[in-house]
Parts: sequence; structure tokens; C-alpha cells
Amino acid sequence: MGKLLEVVNLRKRFEMHILNEKEIHALEQVSFNVDEGEIVGLTGKTGSGKSTLMKCIHRTYLASSGQILYTNGQGQTIDLAAASEHEVIRLRRSEMTYCSQFLEVIPRVPAVDVVASGLVARGRSIEEGRSDASSCFERLSLPKELWDAYPSTFSGGEQQRVNIARAMISRPRFLLVDEPTASLDIRTKDAVIDMLIELKNTGTSIILITHDGHTLRRMADRSLHLEDGRLKEVVYA
Repeated sequence: MGKLLEVVNLRKRFEMHILNEKEIHALEQVSFNVDEGEIVGLTGKTGSGKSTLMKCIHRTYLASSGQILYTNGQGQTIDLAAASEHEVIRLRRSEMTYCSQFLEVIPRVPAVDVVASGLVARGRSIEEGRSDASSCFERLSLPKELWDAYPSTFSGGEQQRVNIARAMISRPRFLLVDEPTASLDIRTKDAVIDMLIELKNTGTSIILITHDGHTLRRMADRSLHLEDGRLKEVVYA
């Protein structure tokens, strides 16, 4: 397997304009690689820089310095820290997906259509999208009466299942996922883990943030530990 991602000396600083331009050093000289078909866990205390690192890779945040070298499906290397917005959007549409902890959806769109939209955007019919979404919901034990309901009315755990289904349904080449099993019971947690491992086995590379030891032990090929914005420890599974 080849290298999918190489992060080189990544730094991220935030300027706090309301605090007399105070600088927050969120990431400092972070370097690591991710191979094709590999699951890498990110660990560390709250505030250690895990979500910031993931958002820099997804380009939700623009890195202050360093490189984020991504090899796309055509074998071209793109520096996500310097790429144009157009290039980043194209990658997000075609092969890179970010799944946050929180579900953000348009009001009054049924859950099944929220999830199906990822496939429809990539050329599949709405019927195929809904069929695949329904299959995901079955595996995640989302009650059938909720499939046509609005996710804004769901509990936190129900919204999380919709969120992870939406992220996985299009089988992205590269998946960034933040706390996918938080707030889930052990049965649903294992269903999510099984589905993510199935993605890995078809070639998807995954970066995973989790505080859950069970999830980390079952999924991660290796773990990277962040402390105060620095990569302090590399733990292999």
C-alpha cells in the first residue's frame, strides 16, 4: 500500500482579536504519515489539538505553516495547506469526507434523504440513495419510524447515527471522523466499528478521534498522541 497523507511540520495559531491580539499556539511542528487503507487513531486530552489537526487536514482551518501532502486517486500530490478552495471542494466532493461530532442538516429534510444526499451528489439516483440509507439505518438500529422524520427532533444518539451513516454511505477514499461512537450503547457502537472496518477493508483510509478505549483497540492500526499541540507519542496497536 502507498502513502495517502504526509503531514510535515504543521503549525496552527489563532489570533484572539478580542484579547489584544493574543496568540494561541494550537499545533506545533506536527508530522506524521497515513497509508492507504490504514486507520490512525488520534488521542489526547480535551484541548490538546486533535480537532484542530483534523480540521486543518480537511481545510476547515487554514494551517499557519507546514505541509499537508495528500495523494489523490489519480496519483497526484496536493498540498492541502496551500491548495485553492476549488481544489479542496473538488476533493471533498469526490474522495474526502469529514464527520464531526455534531449533525448539521437543513430543517425539514427527512433522515433518509439527509443520508441519501451523499450518494445523489455523486450521481446515484434518489431511489438507490434511499435504499442504501435504509440499509445503514437497519445496521445502526435506528427505529424505522424515524427514517422519514426530521433529525432536528432526534436525541443525541439518534442524530449521531444519522451523521455516521451520512459520512460512510458514499464510501470515501479518505474519512476523517471525530468521536464516532460517543453516546452510543455497546451494540450500536460495535455496529459503527464494524462498518468502519469494512470501509477500511475496501481501501478507505481513516483518521479517528476517540476517547473510547474499546473503539481504539478494535479499530486503530496505530495511535498518535497529542499533548499541548505537539505529537508526543506514537502508540502502535
